Amino acid sequence: MMIGSVKKMFLFCFFALLIAGTGKAQNTNVNPAAVNVEALSDAQIEKLISEMEKNGMSLEEAMALARARGASQVQIDQMVKKINEYKSGKRNGKIEKTEEKEDLIVNPEADLSEKEVFEATPKNKEVFGFHFFNSKNLSFEPAVDVPVSESYSLGIGDEVNISVYGASQQNYQLMVEKSGAILIPDVGPVPVYGIAFREAKEKIKQRLLSIYNGMGGDRPNTFVSISLGSLKGVKVNVIGEVNLPGSYSLPATASAFTALYLAGGPNENGSFRNIDVIRDGKTIQSIDVYAYLIDGKTQNNIQLRDQDVILVRPYAKRVKVGGELKRTGLFEAQENESVADLLRFAGGFTDKAYTHRLELYRNNTRTLTFKGVAAAQYDQVQLLNGDSLVAGMLTERFENRVSIDGAVYRPGNYELTEGLKLSELIKEAEGLKEEAFMERGVITRKMEDMSLKAISFSVREVVKGAIDFDLQREDRVQISSIFDMREARTVEIVGEVQFAGTYAWAENLRIGDLIFQAGGFKEEAEVAGLEVSRVLDYKETSELTKSLLHTFQFSLDRNLKLDPKGEAFLLKPFDKVYVRRAPGYRPQGVANIQGEVKYAGDFGITRKDEKISDIIRRAGGITPEAYTKGASLRRRIELSEAEYQAKVAIAAQDTTMTEEEIEKVVYQIVGIDLTTILSSPGGVEDLQVKAGDQILVPSKLETVMVSGSVLSPVAHTFTQKRKLKDYVNGSGGFAERAKKGKVYVLYANGTTQATRSGLFGRRFPKVEPGCEIIVPEKPEVDKAGQASKWLAIASTFATLITAIAVATR
Repeated sequence: MMIGSVKKMFLFCFFALLIAGTGKAQNTNVNPAAVNVEALSDAQIEKLISEMEKNGMSLEEAMALARARGASQVQIDQMVKKINEYKSGKRNGKIEKTEEKEDLIVNPEADLSEKEVFEATPKNKEVFGFHFFNSKNLSFEPAVDVPVSESYSLGIGDEVNISVYGASQQNYQLMVEKSGAILIPDVGPVPVYGIAFREAKEKIKQRLLSIYNGMGGDRPNTFVSISLGSLKGVKVNVIGEVNLPGSYSLPATASAFTALYLAGGPNENGSFRNIDVIRDGKTIQSIDVYAYLIDGKTQNNIQLRDQDVILVRPYAKRVKVGGELKRTGLFEAQENESVADLLRFAGGFTDKAYTHRLELYRNNTRTLTFKGVAAAQYDQVQLLNGDSLVAGMLTERFENRVSIDGAVYRPGNYELTEGLKLSELIKEAEGLKEEAFMERGVITRKMEDMSLKAISFSVREVVKGAIDFDLQREDRVQISSIFDMREARTVEIVGEVQFAGTYAWAENLRIGDLIFQAGGFKEEAEVAGLEVSRVLDYKETSELTKSLLHTFQFSLDRNLKLDPKGEAFLLKPFDKVYVRRAPGYRPQGVANIQGEVKYAGDFGITRKDEKISDIIRRAGGITPEAYTKGASLRRRIELSEAEYQAKVAIAAQDTTMTEEEIEKVVYQIVGIDLTTILSSPGGVEDLQVKAGDQILVPSKLETVMVSGSVLSPVAHTFTQKRKLKDYVNGSGGFAERAKKGKVYVLYANGTTQATRSGLFGRRFPKVEPGCEIIVPEKPEVDKAGQASKWLAIASTFATLITAIAVATR
C-alpha cells in the first residue's frame, strides 16, 4: 500500500507539473486531456525526471500511470519524445551532461527491412521454388490492420491494453519490459514473455482478481477486455545458402517465409527442404518449403522472435526434370523419395506426354548410365543426387483413324471401326456432292514399312454396290470434283466497259450477257465493232498449223441487242471479247490562260488543230496593259510507262540522279512570240494547244534584273537607250572572276540569248523589259597545282633532252 501511495502522489505531482506548465497551477481538478505538453519547459522536464528517479519509477511505469489517469496517447507520445530529447542533450541545440538510465529512454522502433534487388544466376532461376521467394505478387508481408492471432507469442516491447469495466472502471496501457513481464499498478509484474496471447490473457485475468473482487464468483459485476496495441519489431539473422544473407528488421508478426523472402530465398546451392529456425541456440523448427509449394501447408511457417536465426543448409539431392511435364527445372529430393514423388512435385504429365515410361539418366561418378523407368516402377525407383528425368512425347500415330477428302459433304477424319468398308465411310461423310467425279477415286494406304500404296476405284461402281473395299488404319480416301479435274473455265472482256476483267464461264453464255455482267458500255465505246477471239480446240491443236486463234466480229447497240447471228453466238471457255474505243472520241482537254486577257480561266479544247490565237480570241483578247513579248507557255508532259522505266534504269547507274527525282508528270517552258502570233494567226509561231497547257500573258514590265558575277546584283528600271553593258555597269561592273564572254539574257517568255563573239568584239544580247541579265563566274583555279604541273612538264622535257644528247654523242 505504501508503494501505491507513492505512485499516486507522483501522479498528482506529475499532472500538477503539467498544469503549471500551462499556467493553471491553482486548479488541480483540470482534465489531463486539456494539458498542452508541448508548452513544458526544459526545467519542468528536468523536475519530472528527478521525481521519477527519486521514486524509482521507470518511464514506462510513469507513462502507464499517466494513461490510467486519463492522459491521451498523443500526450504520452509527446512526453516520451520530450524526455528523450532532453536526455540526449539536443533540446534547443544545447548539450547537457546527464546521467542516463537505460530504462528511462524509449528507443523509437527501427525501420523495417526492405527487399534488395540482386542478380540471380541462370542456374538459380532454374531451381524450383526460386520464383516463390522472388515474386512481386507474393511478399509474405504480415498484415498490420487485422486482429493478432490468439497464438501470437508476446515479445519484449509489445504493448498490452487492459480495459476494466462494469462496477469498477480502469484502463491500463502496459509494455512487456526486458524482464519479460508487464507491470500492473497495485498488482505487480505478470510474466508474459514467450507465451501465446491466449495464455497471457488468462494469466492477467487471474492476477487482476486480487484487486477486483467483482470479477470472480457466479455473478460477476466487473469485467475485463485484454488486447494488444503496438507490437515491437524483431531482428532476425538469415544465414547459410541464401542469396542475400544478413540481419533483417521485421514486424513482430513476421514468419520464417517473410525473412526468407527478404533474403531472396535459397541460392543455387541452398536447400528448400532443410531450413532450420534456431532460437536460443536450439533448432525449434525445420521447414520444408515444398510442403507449402506443393500442398499449401503452412504449419512449419512459424512466427519469429527477436534474435532468431534462420539457417539454410546446402541441398542433399537435386534432380533435373525435363520434357513433357507441367513443371520443369531442378527439384530437390529427400531420403526415400521416389520417381512418383518427383512426378507429384512436377505437377504430373502434360496432355502430350507419353506416360508409360520415363527416361532416367544417372551419374555414376565416372560416366552416365541410362535406365528406362516403366509406369509400374514409379513408386519403387529411388532418386539419387544428379539424376535427370525426361518425359517423352506421344508419337503422332493413330490406331483407328481413316480420312476422306474431296467431293463429299463432310470431309475429315473418321473412326476406323471393325469391318469398316469404303461405301460405309462415304455414307458417314453424308454422301457425295453433285459435282463428284464418278469415274475414279484413290485410296492412299500406308504399308507396314510406312511406304505408300495407291488403290484406285470407280466411285460410280462403289456407290452402286458393285464393288467395295475394306479400309485399314490411316487410309486416306480422295474423291475429286469435276471442277478439280479441269482448268477453271473463264471468259475475259477488255476495253471500254465499266468493269473489264475475267468472269466465270457458264453454259449458254452470250456476248450481251457478258457485257451486262461487266456493267455495260462506257461512253467512248464503239458498239458496232465488237470482236471475239477464241483459242483452237483439241482437234485443231493436235496438228501443226499457222493458226493461233479464231476471231469473230459482231455489231451491237447500246441496249445490248444483237442481230440474229450475234444473238445465236455462244461464248466458249477462254473466249476473249474486245470492246474498242470509238475512232472520233477524245477525252476533254482543258487549256488555262491567265494574266492580261479579258476572260482568264480554263477553256475546253474544241478542235484538234486549235491554236494559241484561238484560245486568246475565246478569252476576249488581250488587255491594253498586256506585255506580249513576255508571254509564256507551260506545257504538261506526261511520261509513258516505258519512258519512266527507262529513266529509272538510267538513274540506277547514274550517281548524279536518283529515282525519287524522276517525275511522271512535269511542266516544260515553251518559248512563244505572242506578238508574232497575234499579228499572224495560224502562222508557224502559232502553236497548237495541248491539254494541260498554261498560257501566261503578263502586264507591262519595267525592270531589268542583273545577277551573277557582278559587284552589286540589283534590278534596274528599263529604258530604251541603255544597252546590256550599261545595266552591268549600273550594278558595279563585272566582278574579278566574271566570264564576260558567256553573259546571257533570260527573257520573260522563257527564251534565252547568249553573247556572241564577232570580228569587232563581243555582241551582247538585246535587253527587253522583264528580262534578267546573268553573268556566269569562272571556276576557282588552284595556282599552286598549276605551278606544280608546269614544273613537272619542264622536268620531263629536261630529262628527255639529256637522254637524246647522251644517245647522239
